[in-house]
Amino acid sequence: MAKLPLAKRLGNRLRELRNAKGFSQEGFADHAGIDRAGYGRVERGEVDLRLSTVERLAKALKMTIPDLLSC
Repeated sequence: MAKLPLAKRLGNRLRELRNAKGFSQEGFADHAGIDRAGYGRVERGEVDLRLSTVERLAKALKMTIPDLLSC
């Protein structure tokens, strides 16, 4: 089986972490300071993120970037 692209793997990981912390997609996007529709595209793996956005998401989850990217 082929490995999923990084954007899709990261989106899946973000969804798992967001759900584990009890956030709705909209609630987490607001918490992270990201547009909700744009965040939905992130979780679906439709966009490549800027490093500054990855940092913002990691901070919102109270994680380090390496921990977030361990997908």
